Amino acid sequence: MIRSTVLFLLFTTATSFTTPTYSKINTLHRLSSTPTPLEIVDDDSATNSDPFDSYDSTTLAQKTIAFKDLSLGSGTTVLNAKTDSNDSQLLQLQYTAKLMNSKFSGALREFDTPSMVFQSGQQRCLPGLEEGIVGMKVGGRRLVRVPPNKGYGSQWYRGVASTAYIVVPPDSHLEFDVTVVKVANGPVEEFQLKLDQFGVERAIGASVCLAYLALSPLIEKSGILG
Repeated sequence: MIRSTVLFLLFTTATSFTTPTYSKINTLHRLSSTPTPLEIVDDDSATNSDPFDSYDSTTLAQKTIAFKDLSLGSGTTVLNAKTDSNDSQLLQLQYTAKLMNSKFSGALREFDTPSMVFQSGQQRCLPGLEEGIVGMKVGGRRLVRVPPNKGYGSQWYRGVASTAYIVVPPDSHLEFDVTVVKVANGPVEEFQLKLDQFGVERAIGASVCLAYLALSPLIEKSGILG
C-alpha cells in the first residue's frame, strides 16, 4: 500500500513539470501576438531646438540671450572672464544694434559703433553683449539677441555709443551684429590697442601736457620762464 502511494505521488509531481502541449503554446502565441496601440508623443524639442529662432522679443519672460554665427573667425578665442578672472582680455569690437519689435523702432535709428575697446570681466560692456561674444574668434561675426534684464533694463537709457548719442526705451530687446576685431595677447599688444583707440595725436598731446606739468617746477626754479 505504501509503495503504491509513493509511485502515485512521483507520477503526479512529474506531470506538473512537463512542457505545455501544442494547443497551450498556440494559445499563448495568439495572446502575445495581439497588437497594442502605440502612444503618440509630441516632440516639441524638434521644433524649438534653436534658441535663436525661438527667441521671443514680445515678452519680459525672455531672460536669456541667443546668438547665431554669421561667420567664424580664425584668430584668438574670446574667453569667459565672468567665470574666471584670469581669463580677462582686452577686446576690440565693432557692432551695430537695433531694437526688436518695439513701438519706438520707427523713431530710432540703429546705432553704429565702429570701434569699442574694453577689458572683459570688468563691467565695461553691456552684460548680454559680453556674454554673447564668448567663444568667438578674431574675425568672427555673430548676431546676439539681448533681453532687457541683460541689456538696458526697465528705465530709459540715454548715452553715447562711439560718436553717436543713443536713446533706448525701457524693456527693450536688442539685436547686435558684432564682429571681434582684435584680442590683445600680452602687454605690448594691449598698449598698442589702447593707443590706437585713444588716438596717436591725442596721446602725443597728453604726453606733452604731462611732461610740462612734471617739468614746470624745475623750469620756474631755474628762471627760464622769466
